[in-house]
This record gives sequence, structure tokens and C-alpha cells, in this order.
Amino acid sequence: MLITLGLILLILIMVVGGDRGVVSLIALCGNLLILSLAIWLMASGVPVLLVTVCVGVVISCITLFYQNGRNGKTWSAFLATMITMLLLFFFIYIVVWRSETGGLNEIQQVGEDVFYYNMNLNISMRNVAVSVILLSTLGAVLDMALTVTTSVYEVKSHKEDMTFKELIHSGMQIGKEVTGTTVNTLLFAYLGESLLLFSYLRMQGYSFELLLNSKIMFENCASMIFGAIACVVVMPVAAVAGGYFFRFK
Repeated sequence: MLITLGLILLILIMVVGGDRGVVSLIALCGNLLILSLAIWLMASGVPVLLVTVCVGVVISCITLFYQNGRNGKTWSAFLATMITMLLLFFFIYIVVWRSETGGLNEIQQVGEDVFYYNMNLNISMRNVAVSVILLSTLGAVLDMALTVTTSVYEVKSHKEDMTFKELIHSGMQIGKEVTGTTVNTLLFAYLGESLLLFSYLRMQGYSFELLLNSKIMFENCASMIFGAIACVVVMPVAAVAGGYFFRFK
């Protein structure tokens, strides 16, 4: 069934997307290979956070430059993405370490599967948690950054006499329109994935206080919340970067 669904996806991308669809498909395969390489490097003992930073930069380059070409839109989106992810890196790192998350959650610890695996891994599970949140957030940041910078470019191309401040204001206005739908997309994506988990917790009679302080709740909601925060933060950064690149064009 997975092979069938994958083939349907490939056919739809090539038929509907045409040449751009094929380029997007190649970029997707490249990103999957990079993620597979990252997992292998982490398992081989390479520092998790170093691998995460390098992989994030490579994925950003593939997604922006290979898929959309090298131009002012992609360069400004890349700059906005790097600035936003650098700011979020320290924020996410502090939150993860303060919350003492990472590793197996409460349900996984009592599962039978743990008896069949060797848990003596020389990998910091907190660093892995930081890596998971960063990489899951990166996609939403890239999407929002490119949307804003492309909009600024289109506005500038139709009204060349716009000033730097007007370009920033235009990018902010467009970003505000997109933010709501992007946050809703993240919300329903993660909540839809966790419906069975929430049903299980409800059936087990977890109290609201215990649920809020549980590791499993944090692991399932952290990526969603950080993704929404990242989309809001990258919006003004992308507007300023786009206005800077296009102010003389």
C-alpha cells in the first residue's frame, strides 16, 4: 500500500506540476537522502547538533536554490531562514534542557518493545530532541520566508518607485494574511497525528495537571508550538530581507 500511494504521489507531481513538479520531486529525494545521512552520522557518534546545523543549511539550499533558482527571492529567503533558525536554536535548546525532555516518554518506557533494544546509546537524547524540533520547524520557516520574499518581489516589479519602508510594510501585510493559514496547517497536522494518543490518555484517566507536565505531551506539542513561533518570527525578517534585496531593482 505504501508503494501504491508513493506511485500515485509521483504521478500526480509529474502530471500536475510538469517540469517544476519533477524538479520538486528531485529536491524531495535529495532532502530525504540528506536526512538519511544525518541519521547515519548521528548513530556513528558525530555530534548531533553539529549534524543538525549542517543538514539544515544543506536542506535549505536544496529547497530554495535548486528548486527555485538563485535570485533575489531565494537569497533573501535563505538569509531570513538562517537568522530565524539561529535565534530559535538557542531558544529551543534552553527550553528542551530546562524541561528535561528527550528519550522515551511515559508510554514508551512501559512498552514491551524496550526489552528488545539496547538502550545504552552514546547519544544525548536531549540534543536529539533539539534536532527533531529544529528540523521539523525548518520546513514551515522556509515556506513562510519564500512566500513573503516572493510577494515583496512581485510588488516591487509592478511598482518600482516603492521605498524600502514601503516594501517592508507590504511584506508584513502579506505575511499577516498567510500567518493564520500556516499556523492552522501546523496545528491540525500535529493534532490530527495525535488524535489516537489523546484518546488513549483520556481513557486512562490522566488528570489535566499530570497531562500538562508529562513528557509525552511536550514531545507532541513542542514542534507544533515552535513551528508556529518560527512562522511568526520569520515573517518580519523575510520582509526586511526582501526589501533590502529589492530596494534598488
